[in-house]
Amino acid sequence: MYWRWLWLCLKMIYQLLCCSVSLIFFCFNVFWLFCNLAIPWGTLTLLVVCVASKFVKLQRSPNEKRLLSLLSAPDDWPSYWPIANRAAGYDAPENSKAAIKKCLTRGYRNVLLDAGLTSCGEIVIANPSRLAVAQQPLSELQKLNITEQHPMGSQFEAESVATLRQLADYVEAEATSATLFLRLHDNSARMLDQLHKFMAANEPFTQRTIVISRSPLAIYQLRKLHPEIICGLWHETYLSLAMLKSSTLITSIYGAIFRNIIAPVIGISVVFLSKEEFNLHIADLWRNVGVRPIVYMVNSPNEKRYFQKTMKIQYLTDSLRSEPHLLMKA
Repeated sequence: MYWRWLWLCLKMIYQLLCCSVSLIFFCFNVFWLFCNLAIPWGTLTLLVVCVASKFVKLQRSPNEKRLLSLLSAPDDWPSYWPIANRAAGYDAPENSKAAIKKCLTRGYRNVLLDAGLTSCGEIVIANPSRLAVAQQPLSELQKLNITEQHPMGSQFEAESVATLRQLADYVEAEATSATLFLRLHDNSARMLDQLHKFMAANEPFTQRTIVISRSPLAIYQLRKLHPEIICGLWHETYLSLAMLKSSTLITSIYGAIFRNIIAPVIGISVVFLSKEEFNLHIADLWRNVGVRPIVYMVNSPNEKRYFQKTMKIQYLTDSLRSEPHLLMKA
């Protein structure tokens, strides 16, 4: 009986070794097939895409001086560096006219605002994460007092959600020095069509606005309709998986595709990058393809000083009260 059990155990071990060897050979054959077929075909496909991108790409902003005038010059320090996210939504009700006015009064003219599309097809200036813009008509949204949602709302007059038309009228009347970054949260064909029609009919507003989207396809479609629009890409941190982040090769290929293929094809002028994935090398790579990098979100005084003095990069911030030069004066 003992020898029988021993024989069975040896037989099982032998079968396990045979299976392991077979698995190793199978993996080796798959790897060999990948190296001999997938990599060459993948390289060829990438080469074809690179060549094709040269024929379908859109021109960047036709007037580089216009972009430089919008972003202002470093001589305007310290107002040059920050871009007020949602018109500095920590300091005043976000996306409000009062917040825009407060930014300009302080001497900061670069303002980023959110844009969404209501259920009735109207473009409004609102944060979709706070207001269910897509599910409500304009009539319902304008019943809301957006100042009530801010901790210091009692210091401001009541204000409703503004439409894109109302924003353009306000900027034309009271904020002619402002540079607007309009971040699209809805990249649907309906949104792009409405925005194109509005900007085509409102040239002064178009001249002072930079449209930002996280969708390369939306940017391409919008600039194909209206090439004069200056656009920027909001680069999300897609590579959140530890496995992907640990692979320098994958990260490099991913970044190269965005910089050397997608950016030239869609014709962007600026790109918003997360501060977590930003360094001087990345900045130089984007500048080499003619795109100006901007970092988000930078709120602490030390971080702001670092990006001003060391990186020399403009940044997106939620508050202008933490600007280094203001704290030094205090």
